[in-house]
Amino acid sequence: MPSTMRKPFNPIEAAAVQAAVERAQTGQASQIGPDLALHSHDVELRWVEAVLRHRLSLHSLGRPIGIRTRDDDTHPLVADGVHFPAVALSISFADRTLDFLATYDDRRRLVFDLLAPCALCGKPVPTEEINSLGDLADYLLQSRGLAGSARQRTSPAHAADCPARGD
Repeated sequence: MPSTMRKPFNPIEAAAVQAAVERAQTGQASQIGPDLALHSHDVELRWVEAVLRHRLSLHSLGRPIGIRTRDDDTHPLVADGVHFPAVALSISFADRTLDFLATYDDRRRLVFDLLAPCALCGKPVPTEEINSLGDLADYLLQSRGLAGSARQRTSPAHAADCPARGD
């Protein structure tokens, strides 16, 4: 080591020098384990739920609305992604349940798709992108032409032989 190196070392510098010595002696880098997550998995699910509550303005209804949030083992969080599952959200009522899928679109925006049975295979697939209470009303009332979900054709939830399944 150069004689011009400053001594004594602070605790971080001393640990760094010790790690370098051990690496030189063993030929192996220090084992530090996996990086810590910024948030826990539960916090991430609650965050996605909070975004859906905000987008649908559920706080304006003046009563608690329960949302069940879980990993979706069928769809990836990011298109062509395999590491992280999308988030499935369900809002249950006495007569039916609204099921949503949260993923990131091609512009890396968090989007919510309403899941509904495919007209051809009957499997629940992303049917309509719903990012506001108005979008949901338009879907329910069929009051204006909506564009549908960009993820409908590529959904891995379609039956293998479903003609609606695209590339």
